Amino acid sequence: MTVGRARWIRALRAMLIAAALICICVGALRGETEIVLRKAVRICLECIGVGA
Repeated sequence: MTVGRARWIRALRAMLIAAALICICVGALRGETEIVLRKAVRICLECIGVGA
């Protein structure tokens, strides 16, 4: 792998991580954490057979 390609891959990874962090922050600011937690609990309860 050439130095230029390695640098490009590193930059791409950094941009993807930054985009992910921005999306997480925007979701948290919009109050979507409660919705995600509620859905996760429902799925978990359905998996173990308690039902929701």
